Amino acid sequence: MVPNFITLSSMMFGLTSLYVASDNAPLAAWMVIYAVLTDRLDGIVARSLKATSELGMQLDSFADMLNFGVAPAHLVLVYLPQRIEYYREGPGHYLLFAACSWWMLCAVFRLARYNIMSDDKVPTKIFFGFPTTLAGGLLAIWMLVLLKYDPTEHFGGMKLLGDSIETPLWVWRYLPIPMVLLAYLMASRLPMPKSALTHSKAFSVFLFICLTAGYVCGFSMHYPDLIFWMPTSWALVFLVWGQTSAKARAMYPPPLFPRKTVGTDEDKSRPQEDLQDIVLDEATGQPKA
Repeated sequence: MVPNFITLSSMMFGLTSLYVASDNAPLAAWMVIYAVLTDRLDGIVARSLKATSELGMQLDSFADMLNFGVAPAHLVLVYLPQRIEYYREGPGHYLLFAACSWWMLCAVFRLARYNIMSDDKVPTKIFFGFPTTLAGGLLAIWMLVLLKYDPTEHFGGMKLLGDSIETPLWVWRYLPIPMVLLAYLMASRLPMPKSALTHSKAFSVFLFICLTAGYVCGFSMHYPDLIFWMPTSWALVFLVWGQTSAKARAMYPPPLFPRKTVGTDEDKSRPQEDLQDIVLDEATGQPKA
């Protein structure tokens, strides 16, 4: 029950984000960051207590849908019309709604796809597509940095990038474009290693320091301009790596539309390849014979 309690608590952060989005955008974004931090925490606790369960997996999926599918999209949908007149009515309003809907649907599609494959042997050391936690956290932390350096916002705190840097108005106008692209990456099958996948002790220490700083700054709701570098850099570096590395390109991703047997005679009569049951060799990333 301990990891499940943490998961359920994270859903309260998502609900709080929805509740305060129209009046307090920074707090709404911080609540998404809280959900990111607790999402990692419940996995650590579950593994350390050997308390993983099917119920926990389902609860985690529902929490991800709320915290990283609905809450970030709602934040953008509510905040941008307050800043940009173009998004208040007419074509701009419908385009914004379409972009936020696209985000939510891509997140739900990704979660549903991996729920279907939860019993299959799929790679455990690499992501195919951006995880919803990373995508939701990226959008929230970008929002926080833009809000902190916006001259019309009273964010507070020391500006680590300098007082001369200000968020231009055009950034808010074009924010739905990177949002749409990031949503596509969630639903895609582009390879991305998990952050724990490293054999370098020095790099492991660096990751630990960055994660510790992220938890301290995140839970204290300070210095988004410090902690946004790590997830942003990780996403960019391995987005490039996934397209240029021969090892990454050799990995066979799970099907975009997976199908799962339900025990019918029709299913049993189909060839194994037609069911797209993929088993990869962990060392090479190649499909096993």
